[in-house]
Amino acid sequence: MHVAFLVLPTVGALRAVTAEGAPPLRTALAAALVAVIYLLGSRRALTRGEAGRSARTDLLLPSRAWVLVLTVVWMASTFVSAAFVWIAFPLFFLVLFALGRIAGPLALTAVALWAVTAPLLAHERTSLGIGEILGPLVGAVFSLIAHAVYRRLLLETDRNRELVVQLRAAQSELADSERRKGIAEERQRLAQDIHDTLAQGLNSIVMLSRGASRTHPSAVAEFGLIEDTARENLADARRLVRDLAEAAPQITLEQALRTVISRVETLDDLGDQPSWELRIDGRPRELRPEQVETLQRAAQSLVANVQRHAGARRCVLSLAWWPDRVSLDVVDDGHGFDPDAPPRGRDGGDGLRLLRARMDRAGGAVTIDSAPGEGTAVGLILPTFAEETNE
Repeated sequence: MHVAFLVLPTVGALRAVTAEGAPPLRTALAAALVAVIYLLGSRRALTRGEAGRSARTDLLLPSRAWVLVLTVVWMASTFVSAAFVWIAFPLFFLVLFALGRIAGPLALTAVALWAVTAPLLAHERTSLGIGEILGPLVGAVFSLIAHAVYRRLLLETDRNRELVVQLRAAQSELADSERRKGIAEERQRLAQDIHDTLAQGLNSIVMLSRGASRTHPSAVAEFGLIEDTARENLADARRLVRDLAEAAPQITLEQALRTVISRVETLDDLGDQPSWELRIDGRPRELRPEQVETLQRAAQSLVANVQRHAGARRCVLSLAWWPDRVSLDVVDDGHGFDPDAPPRGRDGGDGLRLLRARMDRAGGAVTIDSAPGEGTAVGLILPTFAEETNE
């Protein structure tokens, strides 16, 4: 664009003076005026572009007024010489970018018609050849197509940028979640170790001191002191175990599933995505952290499959609590597939294979009900066992 607005006025001025005998001073002033107006405007456009890149990737121009002034000056220059007509080609792109989707094509049409009729209006021609008519018109059509393609590339760039931002946010959230999970697991481990070693050892000292005081009546006072000291330390140990367990951040299965859904809902603006729904049936119970993680990871895998492959309009996650198990059903109304067919698509079958392996390690099960054109229902079942508590 910059080169065109410097070269074409110069070439037009030289041709006007040498081939058409136009007045040199007036021709030079017309060419210089077009170039200077464009230069001043483009400098402002570049400055604005650097400052406004954070919002959208686009060709930022200072104002429509600048483009209109440049267009009017170009039209006036064609009265000096028809050799300036070819400045219309870079001007096509400028009016399209600066004037918007409706005004841009209208201005493009006006510029193209002026480029065709300018030699007649300037009384330099009494008739036009086929090349003088088709040249500007073909150039206008080409500019319109190129502008549409470029706009499409800009939209794709915007979309990719938004996707990268959301992926980075998801990675940050996942890293924070893993950090909290690590803290929780370490606190649980410390609490368990203190309970199993220190607390149990102090409890044994209490029991032994009681038995020793009965066996040695002469040392009842000393054994009583030992027992009291051990009891105090045992109380401190139990309080420490309780504090560690309470301080460990906890997340319920329902919270984990809602987190999975909230992450995929952020992608709704980046393309056609299904609507997501979470249903809860039964009375929720507390699960071990590893059980929550197993079902959360499984739900993430299934939701990703629905996003990438199902082409669904709706997906429902149903969480049901039973006396001895918890179940999670992920049902979509997408394309469906044949579960008995050789793996093809859906990550080559690796996603479902890894899902089955994860559930097998946790003692659970996976069932798949699907057929081509009939959607897919994947059921997960995980046994739950009440944890025994020891004093």
